[in-house]
Amino acid sequence: MKGKPSPLLSIFFTVFLDMLSFGMVIPDIQLRGERLGAHGAMIGLVIATFSLAQLLTAPLLGRLSDLHGRRRVLLLTTVLATASFLFYANAHALWAMFAARVFAGIAGANIGVAYAYIADVTKPEERSKGMGLVGAAFGMGFVFGPVTGAALVRLGHGEPDLLGYTAAVLAALNFVFVYLFVPEPASHRESPTEGSRIAQLRRAFASAELRLLLILFVVANFAFSNLESTFFRLVTGRFAMSQMDGAFVLVFVGLVAALMQGGAVRRLGPRFGDVRLLRAGYILQAPALAGLAFAPPWVPMLLASLVLGIGSGMSQPSLGSLISKRAPATMQGGVFGVTQALGAFARIVGPLLGNVLFDMQTWLPYVVAGVLMLVPISAAFAVRENPMGESATSRS
Repeated sequence: MKGKPSPLLSIFFTVFLDMLSFGMVIPDIQLRGERLGAHGAMIGLVIATFSLAQLLTAPLLGRLSDLHGRRRVLLLTTVLATASFLFYANAHALWAMFAARVFAGIAGANIGVAYAYIADVTKPEERSKGMGLVGAAFGMGFVFGPVTGAALVRLGHGEPDLLGYTAAVLAALNFVFVYLFVPEPASHRESPTEGSRIAQLRRAFASAELRLLLILFVVANFAFSNLESTFFRLVTGRFAMSQMDGAFVLVFVGLVAALMQGGAVRRLGPRFGDVRLLRAGYILQAPALAGLAFAPPWVPMLLASLVLGIGSGMSQPSLGSLISKRAPATMQGGVFGVTQALGAFARIVGPLLGNVLFDMQTWLPYVVAGVLMLVPISAAFAVRENPMGESATSRS
């Protein structure tokens, strides 16, 4: 309809509002858990509940979007997100914190549906551009969310009310935006019968390259989670930096990655292809991850962070595009749901190992992460740009 934004722009704003509201509560979670009597592993469990909920529900949301439409699932998850932040605003008991994180995790599992939406409305040769937009929205939300959340906690005198209600308003606005401006993709096929759905799932995962891409995705996320879960301990301990300094470095990485995904990849993808960008991205990330623990502030650390952001921004949309091209057209939602669930699994297990390694040596999680990146680097060189039979399993 004339006057409405394009589907790609609409899904960009939907994911951005999603991630902005989710990211806003990140700075407050650990301190809030401590105030409510949680210690050690219990605080970790409060944080991990989000990813656990994603792990359990992402495949289901993906399949529901195949059956009943992407738009309906996006609307449902924005309602759940609103409920989660209302719980959080009134989280004066530990059970309320857990409930808030469960609802938020289920709602956050809709990122797989957003990727499937992009696959529905783009041609295979343009898919990396669309994936880059979603990745940029994802990154921007997490870049600006924690900063906004920290400011709201300060304005709320340390209480969760203002933070939670503001995030709930954003989630409610997202519902309105999806309702008004995100149409159901015209190219989305009606779901087949139950038997054929099972057959298509088996055919998708029988593909050696699809299995390889999924393994590659898990290992890369697992390696990166070593950094995410120990970085503030590293900068405040090893380098005697403040938490704000550490936040600045992560914001820098996020901005570089978002600029790569939303800008450079859209131009580089058609020229070099997804596979080459994927390989280059992982090759850049390996030394950056391993060297970050040895890069003191400010110039060495920012240079390592720049390389890390560029590598991450190149690899993420390229991998999403390759997965979508290898998956059957009618199973895009299911495959991306499984992909995001595997990512959630990596973000649950990775922080546990990363913090154990950190207690042994502060640099160990980063060196292990860099070594682990050799696995996806090697796997990426086994992936072909245009495998035989791709047209049979991709949307043309």
